[in-house]
Amino acid sequence: MRINRLNIKYILACTILGLILSTILFVIISLSTTHWAHSKYVRAGLWKLCHLQPVICFYSILQTPIALTITGFLLLLIGLFSTIIFDIFNYRFTSWFRYFSFASVSSLTLASFFFTTTCVVFASQTTHSFCYSYYLMIIAQLLAMLAAIGASYLQGQRNALVSTSVIMSRLAVRRP
Repeated sequence: MRINRLNIKYILACTILGLILSTILFVIISLSTTHWAHSKYVRAGLWKLCHLQPVICFYSILQTPIALTITGFLLLLIGLFSTIIFDIFNYRFTSWFRYFSFASVSSLTLASFFFTTTCVVFASQTTHSFCYSYYLMIIAQLLAMLAAIGASYLQGQRNALVSTSVIMSRLAVRRP
């Protein structure tokens, strides 16, 4: 029975990794294109703003929420590495270090928050119709939130098992 629980945890950890990698792919596509908003005269992205008649493009880093997206992307990478270390490799850690295993949950939740904030800020800055990169960022936000929920469930299950085993071992030692 114990082997089945470990396999389920490993499958859940691999699913979380798949969600994180999919989110990273969507974020990279969203960051690299200028298809966030489009109108008859303007095509905007997080990095560039292009006027279409005549075609003139310039970098618009100060006019867009690019810092929020990059912060979310870095938090995704932290969540990816912490999930690999604590869930895939099953790194053994002492009780005081146990709280670092929640780095994946907190970083993925914060990444989802920053992606949501990016979409809201960009939507408030433009009145144009949105293109596929904007919607890919919304999908990335949803995938990051699903990964955070899965990581939270996985961390809760593991820490519940560790706490239960510690309590049971202490009770076994106290018995005559």
